Amino acid sequence: MKKILLFIFQLSIFIFQFPHNLFAADSSSSSNYDDINFPQWTKDLRRTEIITFGSLPFVTIWTTLGYSLYEYGEFRNPLSKDTDDFTEDDIKKIIGISALACVGLGLTDLTINLFQRSQKESRLQKLRESQPFTVTGASEMQKIRLKEGETDEQAEERIKREKEMETELIPEGKIEGVESALF
Repeated sequence: MKKILLFIFQLSIFIFQFPHNLFAADSSSSSNYDDINFPQWTKDLRRTEIITFGSLPFVTIWTTLGYSLYEYGEFRNPLSKDTDDFTEDDIKKIIGISALACVGLGLTDLTINLFQRSQKESRLQKLRESQPFTVTGASEMQKIRLKEGETDEQAEERIKREKEMETELIPEGKIEGVESALF
């Protein structure tokens, strides 16, 4: 009897444990869907969809209560199983009003989020523009940046003058020390 129980126990361990180890997915080979893989408009659309359809049951209950008060002057139970509480036309009106209200909620949330994001981006842009200094690498320093109404020759002359002024004002040893401290 003990041998049979031991055999059943070992068989159950083999049946339930072995396939999990055999067919388990490798964590390194599985693809990870994170927020980086999706553009912002898809995230906004998904949020709008969730708010629209997620609010439908709650909006429908409140619409039913409001409709019954408006049409009949009394609160009628929207969860009642009696079919004589609301007619078929009443139910169609309630569902239509609820659907429009839910779409309005979703679009309102989308509008608010887009407005807040644009405000945040404009504040960041103003902050970036107000900062007096930016640290750039040597490769970016080689690029010539044109100012408005400036030709290529004028830009090259301006950059040469700026480099001459930098070398005249700061001794060579201090420039190298600053660069090594920064980079």
